[in-house]
Amino acid sequence: NIKHFLDRFQPSESVILGALALVVGLASAAGVWLFKWLIELVQHLAFDGLGTALQPLGGWLVFLLPVLGGLVVGLILHFFIGQERHHGVAGIMESVALAGGRLRYRRLPAKAVAAAISIGSGASVGPEDPSVQIGANLGSMLGQWLHLSDERMRALVAAGAASGIAAAFNAPIAGVFFALEIILGEISGTALGVVVLASVTSSVLTQAVAGAEPAFHVPAYAFNSPWELPLYLGLGLAAGPVAALYVRLL
Repeated sequence: NIKHFLDRFQPSESVILGALALVVGLASAAGVWLFKWLIELVQHLAFDGLGTALQPLGGWLVFLLPVLGGLVVGLILHFFIGQERHHGVAGIMESVALAGGRLRYRRLPAKAVAAAISIGSGASVGPEDPSVQIGANLGSMLGQWLHLSDERMRALVAAGAASGIAAAFNAPIAGVFFALEIILGEISGTALGVVVLASVTSSVLTQAVAGAEPAFHVPAYAFNSPWELPLYLGLGLAAGPVAALYVRLL
């Protein structure tokens, strides 16, 4: 198996982490691609199938679709997931900080299906959180299988989170900064290399499968006058206190 191979050939730590980063990036990209496909499938079944069947009874009955989706998600949560300590991105941050990045990855398939049903049936949520969970859980799973140290485990979890963002939004640089700033909360040489390699690998596979179109198109901007700069300065000075007040209110 893999452990016997590593014990026999004893490659360097950088080689091992680089190979694991590639695996995490590829697996995360495949997982997020499958997750997006599930969302499209649920959306087709809900709105093109059941929604079309309800149309003769009145268009207002479309509200039943997210209601039914929520019912199914509730049943999945009750019977297949149960109590979950490390929930969402906040749970991943807690796991990295306090549990060495060890996540309960066996619940990942049920959580991904529940998220796909929720989004596909019309819930007002997006794919970013589930995509991060897919990547982070795959990284944690690989680390736990190989019995890696806490430091390496945290690096793989962060690499998986970055890969999830890169695959979901076709934005590898954003995935890198997200993982370093939000998941790890620090920048170290080893983790940086692993995160960058996994994120770029995930983005490359995603672009090869789904195309190079970004998730959000930024309109072209023309800089007309230097007098615009004070406005941006004022915007930044105003946004900082407002953001701090918002966090305080939360």
